[in-house]
Amino acid sequence: MLKVCGVTRAEDAELAVEVGASYVGMIIDAPSPRLIPPERARDVASVLPGHVKAVGVVDARKELDLERILNSGVSVVQLHWATPQSFVRARELLGGYGISVAVAPLEAGAFKYSGAEYVLWDKKDWESKFLFWGIRQGISGIAGKITPENVKEIISAFKPDLIDVSSGVEREPGIKDPEKVRRVAEVVGLAL
Repeated sequence: MLKVCGVTRAEDAELAVEVGASYVGMIIDAPSPRLIPPERARDVASVLPGHVKAVGVVDARKELDLERILNSGVSVVQLHWATPQSFVRARELLGGYGISVAVAPLEAGAFKYSGAEYVLWDKKDWESKFLFWGIRQGISGIAGKITPENVKEIISAFKPDLIDVSSGVEREPGIKDPEKVRRVAEVVGLAL
């Protein structure tokens, strides 16, 4: 599976759909040069067909802004810098709205994120295969400076369920390079 994250424009969301992405991520409440307001996130999410999920990335170190999330048109909230406590709180808060919760944990640990849409591990945690496989559950993904040049090696080494690309497939922050996105999708094995 593929997630194209840091999307700021509808045309990049359409590109993600074209190459077979399962998720399109938008930074809706976290420090990033790709941060977009809820209205723009809703516009991006509106071009996605039902089988592609709109993900809103938020900073789990602070209180969730429910109004921002609900106005963004997302069906999944990814807690960046997640802790077990922030995951439990988010599931309790968002469950009634039909929004699932994914996590990008602050650090690896024994906590099981049972019921998470997916668990996304950053490149800095790639150092130990044992660590990755020891905590793997449900859909497990890899993120962090993934490019067309290194994605094959990452897939071979870790066999993740999900590859998350953002800056490694951009022309500039928030603007995707169609050729790079297509090359990653091809390596992931998606039909183009």
